[in-house]
Amino acid sequence: MMIRLFVLILGGWLLTAAGPPHSVLIFSHTTGFRHASIEPARDAITSAARDKGYRVVASEDPALFDDAATLKRFSAIVLLSTTTKRNDPASEWLTGARRDAMQAYVRGGGGVVGIHGAADSHYHWGWYGQMIGARFARHPAGTPEGTVTRAALDHPAIRDLPESIKLTDEWYWFDDVDPRLRPLLMLDPASIGEQGVNPRSLAWAHGFEGGRVFYTALGHTAAAWRDPQVVSHVMGGIDWAVGRGARPMVVVTDDAKKVEEPPPHGRIGMSTAWRITDGVPGRMMEYRKRALHPGAAIGIHPIDHDEVYAVVSGEGEVTSDGVTALLRPGM
Repeated sequence: MMIRLFVLILGGWLLTAAGPPHSVLIFSHTTGFRHASIEPARDAITSAARDKGYRVVASEDPALFDDAATLKRFSAIVLLSTTTKRNDPASEWLTGARRDAMQAYVRGGGGVVGIHGAADSHYHWGWYGQMIGARFARHPAGTPEGTVTRAALDHPAIRDLPESIKLTDEWYWFDDVDPRLRPLLMLDPASIGEQGVNPRSLAWAHGFEGGRVFYTALGHTAAAWRDPQVVSHVMGGIDWAVGRGARPMVVVTDDAKKVEEPPPHGRIGMSTAWRITDGVPGRMMEYRKRALHPGAAIGIHPIDHDEVYAVVSGEGEVTSDGVTALLRPGM
C-alpha cells in the first residue's frame, strides 16, 4: 500500500495584493537622544511613500496614541528614531491607555516600522522590546564604513539590494534579541574594526501578536537618507508592514510537476512526487504532494523551519525526536 502525503513547508512572509491607498503615520517624537537625521529621514520617506501612492501623516504629538480608533486610521506606524531615556521611566510616552491603544493596534493587524533609535526606547515596557524584536545595547564609536550583506531571502526590504554593500552608519549592537528572528541584513564587524565578533543583525521582519513589525538599524546619519538604497530598503519594509509587495499570482496544477523520484533525505525506495510550487518564482514556501511506494521512506533529517504533513491515504510511521507514531488518513 502506498502512503500519500500533502506537504506544506512554511517559513516565509505572507503578502496580500495592493488595495486602496494606505495611510502611514511617520512618528518622530523623542525624549532621549535627538538624531539630526530625523528631519531628512521624514522628508525622504514622505516623498518616496507619496510617490508609491501612500497617504502620509507626519507628527510628533503623542496624543495620537491616546486611543485605538485614531491609530486604526493608519495601515502602518513608522517609529522614526523615537528614543526615550534608558534610566528614566518618566521619559516614556507610551504609558497607560496609550499602551492599550498600541497593543490593540498591533493585535488588530496593524503594521509597525521601527527605524534606528526606535530600538533605543521604552526600556521599562517589556512588550515594546518584544514587538521591536531587540533592544539597543551599544554602538562602536563614530560612523565608520561597514560591509553589509543581505540574506538569501525574497523580502521587499532587501529585494532591490545587492548581495553586499558598503554603508556608513552608526552600527547598533543589541540585547534581548528574539532568537526566532530571521535577519534580513547583517553587518560584518571586522569591516569596522571589531575583531572576533560574530556578524550582527541589522534588520528583520516578524509577525507579532497579529501584526507585522519591520525594524532596521540603518539611518543614523542625514547622508543615509540621500542614499536611494537605504530609502528603498525602508520603503520595502513599509510595503511589507502594510501587506504590499506580493509577487504576481501564479496558477499551477498538481500534474504540472509530477515526477518519479526517490524520496528526499536518504533516497530510500521510490515515490511519485507532485512538486506543485517549483514553478513559482521567488517563492517563500513549498507545497508538494508525494506518494511513497511500499517500503519507501523520507529519511530522518534535522529541520530549521516548519513542516506540515497531511496523510491522504495509506498508512505509515513518522519519527520525531526519537518518538515513532502511526500515520493514517486525516492525521
